[in-house]
Amino acid sequence: MVKYWPNQQGKILNLEVVALFRRVYLKINANLYNKTSRILSTDIITFSVKKELFKIILFEFEVLILDIIELDLTRGELGILKKKLLVDLINKSTHSFKLFICYNVFDYCDDGELCDQYLLIENLLVYLIFGSFPEKFTNSIFSEKHVPVKYVEILLDNMIIQIAHIIFFRYIVNQFSLSSLLTFLISFNLCNETYISLRSLAGFKNNLIWQHWLNYYFIQPTVVYSNLYQVWIFTPQGLNCKYIYLLKEDTLDEWSNLQIIITLLLEIQDFFWPKLRNIYLLLSKILIYSSSYFFCRLYQIFMRSVFLIFRTDKFK
Repeated sequence: MVKYWPNQQGKILNLEVVALFRRVYLKINANLYNKTSRILSTDIITFSVKKELFKIILFEFEVLILDIIELDLTRGELGILKKKLLVDLINKSTHSFKLFICYNVFDYCDDGELCDQYLLIENLLVYLIFGSFPEKFTNSIFSEKHVPVKYVEILLDNMIIQIAHIIFFRYIVNQFSLSSLLTFLISFNLCNETYISLRSLAGFKNNLIWQHWLNYYFIQPTVVYSNLYQVWIFTPQGLNCKYIYLLKEDTLDEWSNLQIIITLLLEIQDFFWPKLRNIYLLLSKILIYSSSYFFCRLYQIFMRSVFLIFRTDKFK
């Protein structure tokens, strides 16, 4: 039986939010191994450090929700401030993590450094604060008052994992010296034993950067064009990713020129490809028919020639 998220503010919604955070805290204490082929920047750190980072992010997110409720923000104000709220959440999580490792090394985030990571936080905040059916909330693919609890839990899982990825990604990319990066990771017992050499660390950094740009400029426009979003989730086997459907009306306003060009190319492809495919199939049929007719006639001519030769030899 599918359990649905409360559709309005009140005691029931508050209890459901508490239960949701409790479940996520329990999942953070389980297996945190990345079981996918995709790279997360947090793959470079140990499971214990990763667990503490996830807990810090979840705690700071709880504080953020309480602050929003105390400020009594409306649904419209939440939409306007969504990016600023995410930047604030990332910076506070970064600061708390710096205190945890007792090392002032991580830079703070600003608006210009965010790419597409804030696309899902607005939906999550709306569900947690206002319920599943707030006024003028059109981003949901579900019918009125029928948003599964599991769907909201997936959004929360994804936000925690993505923010942790952002924090370490920015540090790894901004650290020009591999030796200083390795020294920092080993000195503070952060480094996963898989990446304790400069060679393995260099390979990890290069693959991470390549995946980031490939995803940002090519993969993301493709999946968002289909209203598909890749999200990360906690599972008993480890960290996994899946795709969910999500309606976004303002996505193009947040994209770069290259992303928009790729989206336009996809639209052109969708327009011309069926027609080109039909033309290709028609030409293929014509070619096959013409070839079969040609070889059939050639075979007939050959057989007639052989028959005439035998007939001529017989009369001789």
